[in-house]
Order: sequence, then C-alpha cells, then structure tokens
Amino acid sequence: MADSGNEPEAKRKPGPPPQPPLREEDLQGYKFFTRIRQLLGALRGCAAHRNRLLHYDEYAALVLFYFFNPALTSLRGLQRASEFAKVQERLGLRRMSLGSMSESVRLFDPELLARIFEELAGAAPERSADPRLKALHQIVTVADGSLFRALPRMAWAVWLSDTDRAVKAHVQFEVLKCAPARLDLTTGQGAESEALAARLEAGRLYLLDRGYRSFKLLQEIVDADSSFVLRLGENAIYECLEEKAITPEAAAARVTFDAIVRLGCRQARQKLELPVRLVRVSVPASAPRGLGYPVKRVHSKKTIRRPPGEAHELLIVTDRLDLPADVIALLYQHRWRVELFFRLLKCVFGCRHLLSDSYEGVSIQLYAALIATLLLAEYTGQRPSKRTYELVALYLQGWVSDDELRAHLARLQGRAAKPN
Repeated sequence: MADSGNEPEAKRKPGPPPQPPLREEDLQGYKFFTRIRQLLGALRGCAAHRNRLLHYDEYAALVLFYFFNPALTSLRGLQRASEFAKVQERLGLRRMSLGSMSESVRLFDPELLARIFEELAGAAPERSADPRLKALHQIVTVADGSLFRALPRMAWAVWLSDTDRAVKAHVQFEVLKCAPARLDLTTGQGAESEALAARLEAGRLYLLDRGYRSFKLLQEIVDADSSFVLRLGENAIYECLEEKAITPEAAAARVTFDAIVRLGCRQARQKLELPVRLVRVSVPASAPRGLGYPVKRVHSKKTIRRPPGEAHELLIVTDRLDLPADVIALLYQHRWRVELFFRLLKCVFGCRHLLSDSYEGVSIQLYAALIATLLLAEYTGQRPSKRTYELVALYLQGWVSDDELRAHLARLQGRAAKPN
C-alpha cells in the first residue's frame, strides 16, 4: 500500500517555474530617457522620503524605465534594477530599498507628474487624418473609462464587493493627435459622466458611448461651448421634427435615417433643451474574431449584449446640426481609437499589473504609462502601436540596427500617407 503521507504532494499543483535572476546586461535603452530626465528634474525637491533619500524624480524615472524593458515585471524587479551601477549612472538615481519604494509613493503628489504628462500631450503634433475631421473647427476628443483590476487588500478601490476591487481610468483621447490628453482616476464605481463633467473644456467635440447617456451632461457640454457625438441605446425615445433626405455620401456610409429630433419624454426634455441631429447607421454582419463573450444582460431587461458579428443599427446624436450625415458616421468610427489605446496600455505596456497598492502609486504608474506612449510617438513620429513598441524595445536593447528601425518607420509613414 502506498504511503498516505505522499498524497498531498501528488495532489499539489505545480507552480510557475522560477524566474532567472535579473542581470545588468538584461537592461538596455538608457538613451531613450535623456529628454525625460530633464522634465523629471522639476520633481527633485518634492517630498523626499522622510527616512530615506528617495526622490520623486528617481522613482518616476525607474517606473518609466520599467515600460521599455520586458525583463522587468514587478516592483521587486525594479528594486533589483536600481542596484546596478549602469542603471544608477544612466538614469541618475541611487539604490532603492523595497520598503522605500512601497512607502514613498504615498508622499508623492501624482498631480505633479500629471503636469509633465499634460505638457507633453499639449506639444504632441497632429497625425495625418481625414480632411473632413480637420475642418470641424473643434478638437475631436474621445472620452471613455476602463477598469484595471486591483487586489482585494486595496480597500480604497471600491468596485463590486469586498473581494472585487478595481480602479477606473477616465481618459480623454484626441483623435487627430492619436494621443491621450487627460486622465482622471477613480474607484471602480466612479461614474464616467461625472468624471467628464468635472473636466469639460470649450472648443471640443466629445465622442461618447452609451455610458454617457445623461441629458444633464449633454446640456453641460453645450453650455461649456463644446459639442457632442453620442451613441444612444436602441430603445431611445425621441420625437421627429424634420426628416432629411439621404445623400449619396450618406448612403455610402450606410446611413439609413437622418432627422432633427427632440430626445426623451417631456420630463427629460427639461434637462436638454435644444433639438439634436439623429442619424441611424446600419452595421452589416461580420465574422466574429476570437472566442467572443457569453451573451448576458448588462443594465436592464431591455438591454442585452449582442453576439459578436451580428448585424445591427447605431443611433447617433449630435448637437452639430450643420454636419453632413456621413461625417457624423465617420466621427463615431473614431471612438474606437480609445478602446485600442486601452488595449495598448493593458496588453503591451503591462498596466494590468499594478506596481503599488496605494492610490498615489497607481496614479503615478498610469501617468508614467501615458508619458511612455507619448515618448514612443515622439521618438518614432508615428502613433504608438504594438509592432512599433516591440521594434523600439528591441532596438533599445541592441537587437535591431538603426537601418532596420528606419526602414520600419519608413514603411509606417508610407502606409499613413495612403488615403483611406
């Protein structure tokens, strides 16, 4: 008979293989941070650790270094990297202890790093785009929020329950620059409409999804001397005031209905006084990609998720009554740019893994990630993408030559110059 004492060993699941120790030669890409070190210099005198000589600019530089070195995967790996002489010399920092890195972020003000991010975002140039978007005389801005799962011990990150925690990043993304412009961080329960209402600016055209269906918010956008393009739910209530003819350009954009309407019932119309333009766009069926997701109810009995690839119609409204219907449909297509940007943050820059448990530490990590995307765009002259990030990371590590990098960037410029 087999020894019963060995049974727990047999049932125990094998864990992941141990990671090899980090070596100094595994880390490269120091020249990428020459410019950012000058910007981070303004953080030098801000809240040094009370017990140790750890400065804000040193911690921020090390977090930025993390995004361009795949060998670094955790806060412990960052601490190990700070012990190497080359890292200390090139990044201008000293050895950091794990305790200092964990504790000091609570003393650092994320808004100081936010100013550096907004300075870089404001200086970002416009990329090539459809001329119809450049003729709008407003800054086309996508607003959306995305959840970043947090650990249960992060009690401040309230979401679904005591064991389900999350942080929500509310991002404003400028379409013509292909770059983020604003970031606000709340708990997972933070309302997207409230976050946007607190950061409204004049002269913008906000592209919004159904999560922003608030008549009060739409009126606030108009009162702020801006405009909106919003997707409605399929069960939206409206009163048709004037139906417009479908132009050949609108028909080519799959527009099936175009009218001036009043939204909502009589009580709801008190919150949104002005009439709006409503456009219905037909989306044809397409082959689903990947495994999809299970169909389930999400908001109410009238709202269900549609199986991937199924044909459907979009109801899009805007206060810009002067826009052609095909331009309205084109604008909403660009709302998906922010979804691609969130995927870049989570899947490419590794922001699914949070380096800190505190609000300040998570904010610093996300602001540093946004700065990293802007640096990547500035370095390559192209909007950041997974393939470009991979090539730049390999180049910074010495695996790709200058000629190979220039050839790749030339191909990207050639594709961007082609008309859509």
